[in-house]
Amino acid sequence: MRRHDSTLMVLFASSALLILSGCGGGTGMGGVQGSQETLIFEGWELYRTAATEADYAAAEQLFGNALSLDPSFSEAHNGLGWINLQRAGQEQDSDVQERLLQTAQTNFQRATDTNLENADAWTGLAGVELALDNYDSAINAANQALQIDPQYFSTHDNVDFKDLHLVLAESYLASGVVSSEDVNDTANALGQVDILSPGYRQLYLDDNLEEGDLLLKIEELQGP
Repeated sequence: MRRHDSTLMVLFASSALLILSGCGGGTGMGGVQGSQETLIFEGWELYRTAATEADYAAAEQLFGNALSLDPSFSEAHNGLGWINLQRAGQEQDSDVQERLLQTAQTNFQRATDTNLENADAWTGLAGVELALDNYDSAINAANQALQIDPQYFSTHDNVDFKDLHLVLAESYLASGVVSSEDVNDTANALGQVDILSPGYRQLYLDDNLEEGDLLLKIEELQGP
């Protein structure tokens, strides 16, 4: 999810948008009168079916209403983070995109601070940190998410554990940690790619491939 022309940025920040199905915002009780759980549920429903910025704004309000009931509610901070990450992925102005990413970063940090086991928030944070070129932080967040849920699968975006391994691969590569002589060491770009494409490490070594080839493989694994 690099900020500059990165397929992974689009993958994380732009889920396939569905046509608004008329589930509607609010609780039927008005604003913050609904329970935190109801507000969060409806916020995610709006997010998943969002077709316009107004839909994201409505979801944002529901997550904000949940926070007004409990400022430490991790999932509300998480929802705000994904909204701002989504907006960043759609933003053309680099300065505005940077601000949105920084806001999402704060949202996800608050979500993980209030619930260390929130794998979804760690995943969002990993994507944001990579987009901001904070490679060590991206590696830490991705590893946290995978430690909590090795088979992580998002219920609201087209993101899963494979994308976390790609975040790790790209972060290691950008940090210059390309490979290791230890075949069991996965704390490097080649090791992460080999997890997703078994046998690639041996091919890379046998054919004397270079970092550019590894980057092309990462882009291939990111998919269309």
